[in-house]
Amino acid sequence: MTSSQRRARWLPTPGEEANGVVQRNGGIDDVARARLLQSAKEILGEGVEPGTGAGASTGLIVGHVQSGKTLSFTTVIGLARDNGFPLVIVVAGNKDNLLTQSHQRLAKDLDVEGGVGLPAWIMEKNPRAQDSQYEQLIRRTIANWRDQSLDADEKPTLILTVLKQNQRLQSLTNLLNKINLQDIPALVIDDEADQASLNTKVNQGQESTTYTRLRELRDALPCHTFLQYTATPQAPLLINIADTLSPDFVHVLVPGDGYVGGEEFFRRGSAYVKTIPAGDIPPNNALPIDPPNSLLEALRLFFVGLAISTINGTGRRSMLIHPARERLVHQENAQWATAAKEEWESALKAPIGDPDRNEVLSDFRSAYVELAKTEHAMPSFDVVAEKLPRALRNTTVIEFNTRGSPKTPEINWRHAEGWILVGGQAVDRGFTVDSLSVTYMPRGTGVGNADTLQQRARFFGYKRRYLGLCRIYLEQGLRTAFEDYVEHEQIMRGELQRLQLAGEDLRTWRRRFILDPTLRPCRQSVISDPVTRIRAGGGWTQQRGALMTEVARQANTGTLQRLVSTLHNQFVPDTTYLSNEAAQKHEIASGVPMQHILDMLTDYQLEEPRDTAAFTGLLVTLVEALRQDANLTAAVYRMRPTARLYRSINDDGTIDNFLQGRTDRTGGYPGDTFYQQPNQLSVQLHAYDLRQNGSTVAVSAPLLVFHVPSALARSWLIQVQNGQ
Repeated sequence: MTSSQRRARWLPTPGEEANGVVQRNGGIDDVARARLLQSAKEILGEGVEPGTGAGASTGLIVGHVQSGKTLSFTTVIGLARDNGFPLVIVVAGNKDNLLTQSHQRLAKDLDVEGGVGLPAWIMEKNPRAQDSQYEQLIRRTIANWRDQSLDADEKPTLILTVLKQNQRLQSLTNLLNKINLQDIPALVIDDEADQASLNTKVNQGQESTTYTRLRELRDALPCHTFLQYTATPQAPLLINIADTLSPDFVHVLVPGDGYVGGEEFFRRGSAYVKTIPAGDIPPNNALPIDPPNSLLEALRLFFVGLAISTINGTGRRSMLIHPARERLVHQENAQWATAAKEEWESALKAPIGDPDRNEVLSDFRSAYVELAKTEHAMPSFDVVAEKLPRALRNTTVIEFNTRGSPKTPEINWRHAEGWILVGGQAVDRGFTVDSLSVTYMPRGTGVGNADTLQQRARFFGYKRRYLGLCRIYLEQGLRTAFEDYVEHEQIMRGELQRLQLAGEDLRTWRRRFILDPTLRPCRQSVISDPVTRIRAGGGWTQQRGALMTEVARQANTGTLQRLVSTLHNQFVPDTTYLSNEAAQKHEIASGVPMQHILDMLTDYQLEEPRDTAAFTGLLVTLVEALRQDANLTAAVYRMRPTARLYRSINDDGTIDNFLQGRTDRTGGYPGDTFYQQPNQLSVQLHAYDLRQNGSTVAVSAPLLVFHVPSALARSWLIQVQNGQ
């Protein structure tokens, strides 16, 4: 579907089910409920409209990590039933525990087992093609929805949750292919859509298995809306626009007021983040016999926080120890946590005045003092100390991996007041650690994928009411990477929100991200079009594509003339070098508002791919700089405005370097690169006649040059896809 064929929006109407989802959620206020409903209406309204025939629409729904994406798609599912969708499919995670978590959460939030009379919902997990009861169920559901004699409340909506796994997806597709679904609108939710769904063999000209199964599933649904939910949209954004999973619209979810994310945890001088000393992270996971001091410190903070929560009646607390992936490392960390818990519990049972008891209480007092820096509703330490034995006794330590079992264990959070989970990949993404307050992560950035890094942020979430008890322990490199990633995420979300508000087709957007040079946006295996990485800062960017179409050249001349006209009273002769030659005389306009430069750069046309990448990245860099400082200005130079000169260009219409260099003689011309301001953006406007193979091919062709000072430096990625 091209941008000119973009599907018109329709307006879903919230009914009993969508309203019921938001009303049953007691954790949000009326304003948040209204926002949640409006968001769901906008999301579903971008997809296929029931009753309009065959068609498909793909949407990318972007939220923060742990920000309520599940509640969003649950509301969308309720809205789908209210508006005539008989079939909903939720592809929920590639691990059984994630699927179970999502299935149970959906059943609870939709109140599947509640109410009286005929049910509004029928839910099944991992339907099997070889089991005839599932085929009968789907056929019965579709037949009832086609029966005009039945009222809407007599037609249950069928929800099928399925593991994102080869055989499970194929089994469901085989079921659907047995049934005529030509006029049946379906809603498909792909949770954690950047994981496993995408084609990891695109660069080999092949299809990965899970990608093929999702494509086949979509092919079995003639009329459907496919919603990709993720907090890390880098990979879905960078796949080729011709891909069947490439989104054609985007919706950015806004978290509720209680959400705490990277902007707060990783702001400058944050009291919530602690650095794990390098000596506490053994090389190659060669674990010492004794636990690191920083781990013991984190454990004491957790238990003091749990004791305070017990006193305040604010609920259970959890701690996550997230070391490397190796299970033996998990086992050792779990043993350390268990041994510390038992040792402290035993010491606190000793008589008052016992040296071991006094030492343990002194250490816990230090943890209490640390938490008092951020938690202001603190009971006295003596009161907290009375609750510490209970906090220690009622905490369960668990290895959260598949060691000794084919499946990751499932947790009933109500079975303990405190939980300490030790795990690796099982808690990297998708899994929600209930009431997480303390995180200890003695591991590096790994292979350096930004989306994987962000998914480790299980410590984000709705923590406002107990934020003061939260602490995050990170290795220094990982801490720095998170700090840098926060800026990247803000800019990316801002770009996507702009597209959403403008109603633009996502497929026409040139993918551009600001990203720390130590990070990659996502795994390279899913990206077919090249990504260019350039650092816009502390140097020169000049236009290489000199010979353009006549229409583009005239448009660019007009763009620059408008800028010069706007600044005509500001241009004065540059006197830093005095010369009688017109080719060495320039004019300068100082203190030009940065917005004027952005307006010009936005309108300026470029045809050479390297220019498109370089100047698009430059534009993003300047926009972000202006966002941080609205008073930024630039210097604009009109280079040799009274001289008429020529430059020779290559056979492909590019020019290697058109800037005049410095002369060798003492006191001679300092060269074009001399004309810049050290602490602000400098823009040079050039115009030359162009010659190719001895013939003049263009007259007064405009060429741009920018100098970006190091203060505005940014590392960024740009991707222009085939078809854009």
